[in-house]
Amino acid sequence: MVNKLLLLCALLIATNTPFANDKCTEGSEFEPALCPIRLPEITAIQIQENGAKAAASQDQNVDCSDFKLDAKQVQRFFSLAMEADERDAHYTLDWSPCYASGTLTFADGKTAHWSINRFRTGTLAIDDVTRMFLYCPKCDFKPFQ
Repeated sequence: MVNKLLLLCALLIATNTPFANDKCTEGSEFEPALCPIRLPEITAIQIQENGAKAAASQDQNVDCSDFKLDAKQVQRFFSLAMEADERDAHYTLDWSPCYASGTLTFADGKTAHWSINRFRTGTLAIDDVTRMFLYCPKCDFKPFQ
């Protein structure tokens, strides 16, 4: 009886992990594990910075002026992006100092601050409570590289 209980507990634990969910990927040497995000309907997109360069960039030759997103591209990014563990992504994905940022308003009244960079990663902070790190491997449209 104890073995059956242990097996049942192990099965329940395994099915509640993100990797047991067939909608999540396991990740690899070149890409972190990714899980789908479920956001409320986006009702408004504001772009506050576009073609911006992160202060952390030491390279004076980097020009970010051609990395500009419009509202449709921001909407498309969030419809295709997947959530990743930020620590895993740090080791597997490239970083770009070029970014755009702004705010989203959702149908449920919540707001979020977003940032998206040239190499298809981004962050989303909903009501300053929930923070997600996102990656969009399917965002192969301009201006992404």
